[in-house]
Amino acid sequence: MGNIGEIAEIVNASELTLEVGSDNYILLSDLSLHIGRTESRDVVTSGDPLYSYGSGDNYFTATLLVSTPELTSLNTLSKFSNYGTSNQNGTMPSTAWKIVAKNVSGATKTFEATGVLRDYDISKPSEGKVSIDIFVRITGDDITIS
Repeated sequence: MGNIGEIAEIVNASELTLEVGSDNYILLSDLSLHIGRTESRDVVTSGDPLYSYGSGDNYFTATLLVSTPELTSLNTLSKFSNYGTSNQNGTMPSTAWKIVAKNVSGATKTFEATGVLRDYDISKPSEGKVSIDIFVRITGDDITIS
């Protein structure tokens, strides 16, 4: 997992792009990264409470400025995976997500994780560009920043 300094470089970048498979979504904005774990607090009869931690509760949200081809790709990513003849088991397709951050001098840092596009919202103001707010649940426990 990346260290805090590397994450700060991504958050403070002057330009962000999102890469999903072969698609490259230029103009990623309003990025929010949540890296955490589920926590369980058990009360014990004596002494301090016992804390235990589960799998990663990691996700990111962002706003994309996109065109029709990218919208088609996002729609495909939000469909259930198909196992056999039934897709009712709730499994979503997991894919590789990369957020590439470039600073003003041209140096880059890349955030990489595997995740599921849980949902997205499309906005089209009367004037301006179409924007899509995405929520990506990170399904793997490996997050790299390089």
